[in-house]
Amino acid sequence: MLVKTYFYFVSFLAVTISMQSHDIMAEENAIDLNKVYITGGADQRLTQPGSATLIDSLALEKFEYTDINRVLNAVPGVNIQEEDGYGLRPNIGLRGTSPERSKKITIMEDGILTGPAPYSAPAAYYFPNISRMSAVEVFKGPSTIQYGPATIGGAINLLSRTMPYNSEGELDVQYGSDNFQRINIYQGQQVENFGYLVEVLRVSADGFKELDNSGDTGFVKNDFNLKTSWQVMGEVNHQFQLKIGYADETSDETYLGLTLDDFNMTPKRRYAASSLDLSEWVHQQYQFTHKAELSLADYSTGTVTTDVYHNKFDRDWFKVNGFNSSTVSIDDVLKSPSLYQSYYNVLTGSVASSNIEEQLAIGNNAREYVSEGIQSKVNMPIDFGAVGNEVEVGVRLHRDNVKRHHTEQNYSMLNNGELVPIEGSFKTTTTNSDEATAVAVYIQNEMQIDDTKITFGVRHEEIKTTKIVYGNLSGIKESEQLLKQSITLPGVGIYNQVSKSLGVLAGVYQGFTAATAGNGNVEPEQSTNYEIGLRYTEHGPLEVIGFLNDYSQFSGTCSFSQGTCDTSNTGEQTNAGSAFVYGIEASWSNEAVVADIKIPLALTYTYSYGEFAEEFTDATGVFGEQGQVIEAGYQIAYLPEHRLNLQAGMQFDRWDVNVSMLYQSDMRNTPGENNIDAADKVPAYTVFDLSAKYRLAANCQLYMAMDNALGKQYIVAAKPYGYRPGKPRSINLGVKYQF
Repeated sequence: MLVKTYFYFVSFLAVTISMQSHDIMAEENAIDLNKVYITGGADQRLTQPGSATLIDSLALEKFEYTDINRVLNAVPGVNIQEEDGYGLRPNIGLRGTSPERSKKITIMEDGILTGPAPYSAPAAYYFPNISRMSAVEVFKGPSTIQYGPATIGGAINLLSRTMPYNSEGELDVQYGSDNFQRINIYQGQQVENFGYLVEVLRVSADGFKELDNSGDTGFVKNDFNLKTSWQVMGEVNHQFQLKIGYADETSDETYLGLTLDDFNMTPKRRYAASSLDLSEWVHQQYQFTHKAELSLADYSTGTVTTDVYHNKFDRDWFKVNGFNSSTVSIDDVLKSPSLYQSYYNVLTGSVASSNIEEQLAIGNNAREYVSEGIQSKVNMPIDFGAVGNEVEVGVRLHRDNVKRHHTEQNYSMLNNGELVPIEGSFKTTTTNSDEATAVAVYIQNEMQIDDTKITFGVRHEEIKTTKIVYGNLSGIKESEQLLKQSITLPGVGIYNQVSKSLGVLAGVYQGFTAATAGNGNVEPEQSTNYEIGLRYTEHGPLEVIGFLNDYSQFSGTCSFSQGTCDTSNTGEQTNAGSAFVYGIEASWSNEAVVADIKIPLALTYTYSYGEFAEEFTDATGVFGEQGQVIEAGYQIAYLPEHRLNLQAGMQFDRWDVNVSMLYQSDMRNTPGENNIDAADKVPAYTVFDLSAKYRLAANCQLYMAMDNALGKQYIVAAKPYGYRPGKPRSINLGVKYQF
């Protein structure tokens, strides 16, 4: 409530100041508030003492991806677990962190936390639409401590569309396979001291999966965003920006996959038991930013940036939870369908439920999330003789919470594949709430001494999380758990320009992921992270970095999307003791010119290896199977050893043609050692994407995007319930018109 009050007050104050100002904003005097780069932009990226990748607007437009997973395939150090083929709910990890619901990385939009509840419930069931972004940054290494709460793997910053100085707009219409439709229109400009940008986006598809009873498997997403800005010029230059966003989604998605035999026969099939599965959510976003530029005595400029933000996310998630049986699970049936033939027949809708235990339990994991806070940072150049310093000091007061009200009802399967509810079986299964308040402070100094850049940083967080459990029938509070955490995280990175074309870097820092309150004694995830590498620019920028994440405490948080997590344990954390992940990240790009034909090339490669260093029992199935004894030396699941992405193109006359190849090696479905058993393997795959563009005029172009051009049939995961297919071949045609 305090954040909301402050938000409205500052918004009113900004409008009042701008209305009283008679200064005319000229482009050369404007404060650049549009770019909130972590990397510092394309030029500074090459001298960062850490791994930084910038995907700018030209790179985003190359393949016209609407799936963030495909965008991030070009980034080294990323490990991804695909789920639905459209990127509706991404699972992203960095440097071996768990990809499950991207809960182990920091995700931001314009430098502001964008997860529904980053501290109290970090699983990111909401992810911003990549179609309305102008750039994506991925940052790993010592400077990640600026961008908590998750600092072990790294941070992803999404840059929303920039506000143009002159009147500018674009209409982008796309249509393709499975009735895929996208319409994106925006318009904006700055007039004197006022600026605005309005953007509307709608994306939908019928879905590529085929239900046994011919039901819907598609989705519809809507997104509306408004930015306004006011600028006041004087001895101290001020800019105020108000950003309001609304998004919603209705998707006929499911957690239910297939048996391996069924996948091999009909990979796009969906069992009748998932016909009622449905996700509906609404996201509201409010951000107010004030930026002041201070003229210093030495004619340099310092900046103070303050953000006030409030995000609200409400969802209903109807899905099949299992059978009304205490002894037979969906996992059991999918792994051994012949052993549980009658249950398998109910899943597929080929026979009716014959008894109570063969009835299906369908639940609604209804949740309400709030994430809000105030953050401010000061950037100040300070020079001492030949030593230049760029000091940044930041503070953030943050609060978030989640309220869970999970319900369940039994359904009988009829002979025609229809599900009918059982009267009197409706019940509440989970009623609880998690809340977190956090104060984070950091200071970072970037010191330039001749050809050497040294970055020192330290972050401190005070976190209090509370979990309250209510009676499912009474609604009365039954228990309350409180967890307080205090952590200080130092880090240092060094970059030295050895020669004009060669630079070397190294860094070490403490990584941290906050624990959530719950039953038993839990510890936050902590690690000491190391990296060392080089950059060579003689024949196009080449970067090779080796990394090691040495965990003193490796942890996971139970969520239903893992398939083995009981609904009553949702949000509970499990500690696994020590572990380590190491690997190599490499990237290279160049552009050749042959007979007026430009041939851009880009290559990224990641080698990753991770294993547990202590024996423990996985009680909730966070890391593998529920009840599995994980021994020291077992490799971490869903971490492929090799990921390779190659992109090549041809640009000539009015044409721009590009191809992308992704190779991913085998990975484990559950922790283990030595060779991966066939029953536990997510096999390696290679997928090609194509795109082509033709410029009809300076302000109009036609384009074609083809995902999985060779129609590769491949498995992306064997969780949460059974095998799931990658996106099949899809062809989309589009037109862009600028005005």
